[in-house]
Amino acid sequence: MTTVKQLAPIYVTFAVPESYLTAIRRGLAERQLPVTALDPQTGKPLGTGQLTFVANSVDMTTGTITLKATFPNDDRALWPGAFVDVILKLDNEPVVTVVPASAVTIGQRGPQVFVVKGDGTADLRTVTTGRTVGQETIIKDGIQPGERVVTNGQLRLSPGAKVLPKPAAEATPADHATPAPGAKPTAS
Repeated sequence: MTTVKQLAPIYVTFAVPESYLTAIRRGLAERQLPVTALDPQTGKPLGTGQLTFVANSVDMTTGTITLKATFPNDDRALWPGAFVDVILKLDNEPVVTVVPASAVTIGQRGPQVFVVKGDGTADLRTVTTGRTVGQETIIKDGIQPGERVVTNGQLRLSPGAKVLPKPAAEATPADHATPAPGAKPTAS
């Protein structure tokens, strides 16, 4: 007895929260939806395919909907039974403001971001966020394109505190928002 596996094309089955079902159905009615498979250890793309199947019911135990994508897999980068991370592209918003997801914190008034003003001081802004994709969050309101934001160390800042920015190459995670010498950081 033997088991036969198909390598090309290959199918990737995955599940998404049922809250995306309406957007998926709308997207499929308008166009083909691209799906990218990524290596779970490196994040390297392994292939791009198309969404080809949507289950006809929601899994009541998990609140998810099962989807299937078809990949040509000509280079055999995908392998039967192997785990992959999947990105399903539902929409494209060409003109949005994005910040690193780590810049957004939650305060008493909701999502907030520390912006570094021209004089090197921190300004706390309440923002309206959109969705987070990967390591980026869409900001609908509260900051302007080109403004610098604090991505780490926000708990040590207060509005008006001097900020000593460090380039990412030489900064450690705790250094990104180090207050300047003589400044008194306070938790906000």
